[in-house]
Amino acid sequence: MPAFALAALGVLAFEIATRVVSLPPSLFDAPPATTTLVDVRGRTLACLPSKTARAQHPIALTEMGDMLPRVIVALEDHRFYQHSGVDLRATAAAFFGNLRKRRIVFGGSTITQQLIKLASGRTGRSWRAKVYENLAAVHLERLWSKDRILQEYLNRSHYANRQFGPAAAAAAYFHKKPANLTPPEAIYLAGLPQAPTRFNPWRHPDAAAARYRRSLARLAMIGFPAPAQMAGGLELPRVAAFEPPRRLAPHFVDTIRKTPTQFRGGVVRTTLDLDLQHFAEKTLQVHLARLASRHVNEGAIVILDTRTGAVCAMVGSHDYAAPRSGQINGTTSHRSSGSTLKPFLYLRGIDQRQVTAATLLPDTPDAVRAEYIDYDPVNYDKRFWGPVRLREALANSLNVPAVVTLSRVGARNTFLALEDYGFNFARPFSEYGAGLILGNAEIRLLDLTAAFTVFAGEGLAVEPRLLAAAPVRHRFLAAPEAVAIVADILADNGARQKTFGPFSPLAFENHRIPCKSGTSSGFRDAWTVGVTRQHAVGVWMGNFDGRQMEEIAAASGPAPLWHDIVEHLLARGDSSVPPPAPNSRLIQRDVCSLTGFSPCTASPGAIQEWFLAGTEPSEDAARFFHTIGGVTRFVLPANYALWCASRQNYLRAGIAADARLRIVSPAPRATFLIDPHLPRAQQALQLVSSGDPADALNWTVDGESVVPSSGRYFWPLREGTHIVEAESSLGRATTEFTVE
Repeated sequence: MPAFALAALGVLAFEIATRVVSLPPSLFDAPPATTTLVDVRGRTLACLPSKTARAQHPIALTEMGDMLPRVIVALEDHRFYQHSGVDLRATAAAFFGNLRKRRIVFGGSTITQQLIKLASGRTGRSWRAKVYENLAAVHLERLWSKDRILQEYLNRSHYANRQFGPAAAAAAYFHKKPANLTPPEAIYLAGLPQAPTRFNPWRHPDAAAARYRRSLARLAMIGFPAPAQMAGGLELPRVAAFEPPRRLAPHFVDTIRKTPTQFRGGVVRTTLDLDLQHFAEKTLQVHLARLASRHVNEGAIVILDTRTGAVCAMVGSHDYAAPRSGQINGTTSHRSSGSTLKPFLYLRGIDQRQVTAATLLPDTPDAVRAEYIDYDPVNYDKRFWGPVRLREALANSLNVPAVVTLSRVGARNTFLALEDYGFNFARPFSEYGAGLILGNAEIRLLDLTAAFTVFAGEGLAVEPRLLAAAPVRHRFLAAPEAVAIVADILADNGARQKTFGPFSPLAFENHRIPCKSGTSSGFRDAWTVGVTRQHAVGVWMGNFDGRQMEEIAAASGPAPLWHDIVEHLLARGDSSVPPPAPNSRLIQRDVCSLTGFSPCTASPGAIQEWFLAGTEPSEDAARFFHTIGGVTRFVLPANYALWCASRQNYLRAGIAADARLRIVSPAPRATFLIDPHLPRAQQALQLVSSGDPADALNWTVDGESVVPSSGRYFWPLREGTHIVEAESSLGRATTEFTVE
């Protein structure tokens, strides 16, 4: 066959091959982009490195400036704009050079061929791969413009230290955008992709500098613009030192990284507001410094948008870089809840019409024994207030009324409801029991703050969102009218004065801010959470290792910090939560300030209270007031007898007349233990009956009379089983008890 025919056949075969050869599938995918998290205003929080790239930010060729693309073309493929994918002169020179060496030493690859190599993932050298790259390069040049090929190549090139593309490299080594690079800087970067490991500017600066000088020589040899035409001269540029990747709001970033969301790279807008984040971080540091001498080392803050659930600020610890504990995220860690769950208990009780804001609840030392025989909760100040309306019980965070309400609503039902409200408990209900509502249950600050958004006036709670693109999801907790009643209680500074006084950090002079504080047993955890119309703010303080604080309760620990944040939000434009609005389902009625029943002539005063329609009191308070000889006395049912007989009876209340006499203390078949560490003379049992204290009583224990002291009866403890008997004009009562 003639040589001409062979040549023609070869050209035809090459033409067919270039048309049918398959291109690397990844070539048609956008270059991988490092995920960059930004706040609501587009400010960078962090770049999330992938397995292959520490940073890769693909940009358009027009964003790379004029100098860097020109230098790359001049150094790597100066006939790039003249050939059709294969530079025959360079290929021939490489071919004969490789024959002489008897191995592949010279590549002669064009930029198009190198792009094919990058897209196919080839790392080694072989004749077969070289042939494929030639064919694929010609095919690609028929599909894409030169500028697109150059753009794709530059964005996929490795510039050492896992910095891919001009945007990442310019930022890492010169803290600039590619378009702002000086000629020396552009020439320096252009030499790195040839051997990223060997020319690593941070590990091998001398090798990188030598490569820079060779690049200058090569540019001079091919007639690139003379030094006089390059502004700033050609001295070796100064490379920025390595800096660990900067991350703002690190606990927030970590929380995003732990979510199952799969990022496709590029800029991802989050819900964080860096201005609020910085304010919260600084405010936490200030308050922790103030409390350092009281063994308070850590704190956490969450600020949520009440309408969208957007997490505007998340501070997980006072210092992310602190050894051992800094990276623990206090907003997502389980901690003892203190009294923070009480609003949700009362919300459920009111919504189910089992209680109202005016329900009279007992705050007495023996009120819960009938339901929980071995459980005797006390209040923070060790005081019992006797009869209290639910509004007072919740506002003052009284413990006994909460447990009494829990017994009515149902402890297990309450636990399941709280899970529906979004609380993620650390343990199952079986490990909590009645203490669930007083702090035995461990909860997360993020869940608490999100659930509290229900009290912001919208009637629904929102689920927390970290990403701006995430859908807004709400939770239905209770009827809006029930929510409005509880929110009104939580914003009532007058109702909470028994415990907190009129000027606590929970009070705001001109704003209605529903809020709740809580302190766990042993002062290990202290909480404060509350809402404006626009934001929910939750604060926790304590120690991550569980050590006790030095008598730091919520009012002295997190509450002042919480107050400062809320004041800041109000100054930025937040508004109060509106008061309840009456409608056919929500009504307001006057009630007796002492009993919660409809006022009677003997009531010391009347106040207005909110009710779900149909739950308002149908009876007046007359049965609580007895007038004898022109003197009116406040009287209570028999279950208040022990409190009425105590020194805490600030109301000077008596017990309502009963048809029969009953022994209140000791309870039937009760067992008492003698404390071996206390003097026996200090261990005595108070004897209390349901009769009127003014009535004459005779007490005997095992047939021996008990002599009263200051109107009260005490019997010194001694081991054994004993019979106690009380006798008055109402009759006789007997019970048995044991002392061990």
